[in-house]
Amino acid sequence: MDLGVAMRGEILADKRADGRAGRRLATWNTRRLPTRLTEGWTNRLFVTCAGSWRGYFLLSGDVLWNPNDAAAPYALIFDPRQWTPITAAPSPRFRGWRYLDMPPGTAVTTAR
Repeated sequence: MDLGVAMRGEILADKRADGRAGRRLATWNTRRLPTRLTEGWTNRLFVTCAGSWRGYFLLSGDVLWNPNDAAAPYALIFDPRQWTPITAAPSPRFRGWRYLDMPPGTAVTTAR
């Protein structure tokens, strides 16, 4: 399953820096529970910044739940080391996350 999230550029830069530093797990907090994730690391978390899709992280099929966080009780788990850039493509404006029927852009090969 592919999900899309909208991030500010500095947040994406921070998540990618975590991956370059070797951090194995990161989270994206949300108020909605995604129900269509598949088991294992078979999902992708596509990121849009400033109106364009930029790339994706591998996304776990697991979701953390924190009942004490009323604003965003769920956390999507992804691997910040596995950033894959894609050819920039326009993205619609949205908040939070959304299911993607088709993955945006095409993968490009670059150094991580």
